Amino acid sequence: MKYRISSEEDFLKRLGEYVSLETPSADAKQIDRINRMMEEDFRNAVPGGDLSISREGTTGGDILIARMPAEKKPHQILLLGHRDTVFPMGTYEKNPYREEAEVLRGPGVLDMKTGDLFAVEIFRHFSGRMPEDWGIVGVFNGDEETGSHLSEETIRQIAKESDFCLCLEPSIPGHCTIGRKGLAGYELTVTGIAAHSGTNYQAGASAIQALSRAISEIYALRDDEKSLSINIGAIRAEGKANIVCPWAWATGEARCFDPVLLQETLKKIESICEENPVLNTKIALKIRGIRPPMVQSEEGRRLFDLAKEKAAEHGLSLEGRIHGGGSDGSFVSDEGIPVLDGMGAEGENAHTFDEYVVKSSIMNRLKTCIDIIEAEVERE
Repeated sequence: MKYRISSEEDFLKRLGEYVSLETPSADAKQIDRINRMMEEDFRNAVPGGDLSISREGTTGGDILIARMPAEKKPHQILLLGHRDTVFPMGTYEKNPYREEAEVLRGPGVLDMKTGDLFAVEIFRHFSGRMPEDWGIVGVFNGDEETGSHLSEETIRQIAKESDFCLCLEPSIPGHCTIGRKGLAGYELTVTGIAAHSGTNYQAGASAIQALSRAISEIYALRDDEKSLSINIGAIRAEGKANIVCPWAWATGEARCFDPVLLQETLKKIESICEENPVLNTKIALKIRGIRPPMVQSEEGRRLFDLAKEKAAEHGLSLEGRIHGGGSDGSFVSDEGIPVLDGMGAEGENAHTFDEYVVKSSIMNRLKTCIDIIEAEVERE
């Protein structure tokens, strides 16, 4: 097959420009900037103009939706991606994009700006080539790393209109993702009573004491046999050593493969907060959102078998991986749509300064995605 895609040199050059544009989660200004870059790339990739690009506004930056052809078709392939990264502004100066002998480095190069650029190249290849009844839609949000609370509804709605989904998230070398844990994010805000810890200690009520007890009990819910993980990721409090703390806050998450167990765990956390034994303190629990588990369906299994076959034709191994990381592919799976996740870049150490992409695999991973779509369209 002749692939109508950019050369590796041009791909890597544009990837460097994507990575150099820092896009922290829900930073509307920066998300808008990369939206404009991607809009330009999609229009250049579909020179005939049979393309529609729209945005859905959110407080954390617009969701970018690209369709080819512009008119909705009876059958549709969904390409899923996100532009946000976990890195704050200023990270790029310390960890710029760079090409080394075997890898590419830089904030977000793996998770997931290489995958975003895959979507552009898939549009380029299929421009003017799609069968009459088929279309491709790409959905790209700016809050995936914080739970996709602003974009979940849009993703679910477009998923319902789709035949199958390639989620262009990254994966470790030689793998894609066929299953993920569900996760529930939560926040605990504790109020107490300030008092001088020396002269008026008994009049105080420590928010830190209440929060500490709650956190200890929440961590006790962890169950490795059931793959239930518990984490508290950040804690804040205000006060001084000689003042009983009147306010404290923490945020965390629970993850597991069983949706029933996830709900049961949230109820237990709620009870821990309600039964708080520290007198004159109150714990308010806020559920930030729930991302359901991603479970491989029978059609999803068939899609994976096809992907494994196509990857082998390009000299790549492709094993199915089940893990605890979150992805918007879970929303698609929850709607009953077959999804193949982790089909973006190969690499490791996402969310760290050591994040990297295996350079030699990029073009063959992209071609594998194209082959999967070709085979599925021809099958119908």
